[in-house]
Amino acid sequence: MHKTILFLVIALVLIISCNNSPNNNETPKQETPKALQDDKINIKSYVRASEDLMEDLYAELVDKDPALKQLEEDISAVDSKSRNLNEIFQKYNGKSTSYYSTVNYKTAAIKDSLLKNKMLTIIAKSSAKYAKKSADIEAILKQISKNEGTLNEHYIALKVMLTLPLIEQFQNNNKPSLNDFKEQINQQKKLIFTADSLMSKY
Repeated sequence: MHKTILFLVIALVLIISCNNSPNNNETPKQETPKALQDDKINIKSYVRASEDLMEDLYAELVDKDPALKQLEEDISAVDSKSRNLNEIFQKYNGKSTSYYSTVNYKTAAIKDSLLKNKMLTIIAKSSAKYAKKSADIEAILKQISKNEGTLNEHYIALKVMLTLPLIEQFQNNNKPSLNDFKEQINQQKKLIFTADSLMSKY
């Protein structure tokens, strides 16, 4: 009797274990990104969620990947520094530009042509000296601007490379059943036939 009960208990445990054990032949289905779900929610991230599906998918990746989060912080810091440097130079350059514009305008109103030409020559020399003085910074700012464009292009390429697998996975896992569409065609054909049959009676 005891042996029979023991046998039944062991058999029951084995059955439960088999039912609960994962099937090694089945590939675990990855979770669909929120941006591709019908009831998607806004994603709080370094990248603001938008109607841009690529950006939404990338934002989810950023939320989960420390390396991407760091990249976002670094890009934001570099962009901020570029804007700050440009503002600093524009304030500096603006004063000189404004000054030369004013003195040229006022000097042009001098009626004594000799004095006027003399002053315009002096002003032109000073303006040329300033142009040489600020040329190095202007050249660097142009390079910074060029680098910003290059960085943005690589940044977009990164987003595309990271999000393409997500949309392709969605396509593979969520393709609607072809049978449903074929069935709709069959239903339409039946209705067309029915309509024609009814017409022939009248």
